[in-house]
Amino acid sequence: MRLLIAGGGSGGHIYPALAIIDSLNNLLGSIDVLYVGTNHGLEKDLVPRRNIAFAPIHAQGLLVKGVKGKLRGGISAIAGTLEAIGHIRRFKPDVVVGTGGYVSGPVGLGALIMRIPLVLQEQNVWPGFTNRTLGSRAKSMIVPFDEAKQYFRKGTELVVVPNPVVITVQESREQLRQAMGIGPDQVAILVTGGSQGSEAINRFWLKFFPKLREHPEWVLLWATGSRYFKAIKEEMTKSGGWDPKQVRVFEYFYEIQKFYCVSDMFMGRSGAMTIADCLAFGLPSILVPSPHVSEDHQTKNAQVIASRRAGVLIAESELARRGETEVIAMLQDRERRGKMASIALSIYDPSASEKIAQVVRDAARH
Repeated sequence: MRLLIAGGGSGGHIYPALAIIDSLNNLLGSIDVLYVGTNHGLEKDLVPRRNIAFAPIHAQGLLVKGVKGKLRGGISAIAGTLEAIGHIRRFKPDVVVGTGGYVSGPVGLGALIMRIPLVLQEQNVWPGFTNRTLGSRAKSMIVPFDEAKQYFRKGTELVVVPNPVVITVQESREQLRQAMGIGPDQVAILVTGGSQGSEAINRFWLKFFPKLREHPEWVLLWATGSRYFKAIKEEMTKSGGWDPKQVRVFEYFYEIQKFYCVSDMFMGRSGAMTIADCLAFGLPSILVPSPHVSEDHQTKNAQVIASRRAGVLIAESELARRGETEVIAMLQDRERRGKMASIALSIYDPSASEKIAQVVRDAARH
């Protein structure tokens, strides 16, 4: 099978694409793949490292403010679509898959123009502009939750499959906790504002420090984001320092699955793949959606998790008022955490990438 796949910008679009490629290779023995992305997204570095053929096109957002921005976006979309058609003509794929990001629009449109079967995979509850626009014309539109179905036109071929998470951790939870110096009776909370960090979440934890000092049984695993790391460390030092056995501060979690594995709860943003990771590792979550993302899609992600009682939603504007109460309540209630963990694990589907691969394979046959 010949697969042309597009997804870019952030890891939330790229890692699902890579998981689909791996699952199709496992399902079919081996496939020919061309990954289409941009020269300014993470995909330009991540994909070639996997020895996957990579082809760039022009692509940028259309949902921007200002006439000039929209005009630039429109011109880029036309150029990108023509480039995508060129790649499709040369590569001759049996199926085209889009996993989101600016690049999926031109590639998906190119597939429809060239009459190549198109499969789209949406990670968020609120679908992106490309998937809302092209979803009704795709062979299959894959969504992570039933709640996402309402945003598509009647007649769209919708398939519900949770976001794929491939767990790569080899060690047991007990082995990792011992290696990190986390006691069996300590409660570890994992905190991150995403790859860029979150000023609001960082400020919250700086203010929470006095409470932490009162409870040596609580362990904080905290990634501040590179742009905040130095300033946060300086403020922590000024406030009297910290016990490195209780508070571990990082710029970024480079092996984040190990940190998910050792933790008892999570606090951070509600990007689609962050939520998927929390479900895969059975982590109760306190979700603080970013107010700066397009169309407020993180809030809709968090609402689904909160409605199923696998997590708690706190708007960033309410963090100062509600945050401390919610964090302490979860840290102190082992039974509640256990129930939320069970719900999270029940939502996670370890065979998600294989199911998506089967949808892609079936689309290629028609």
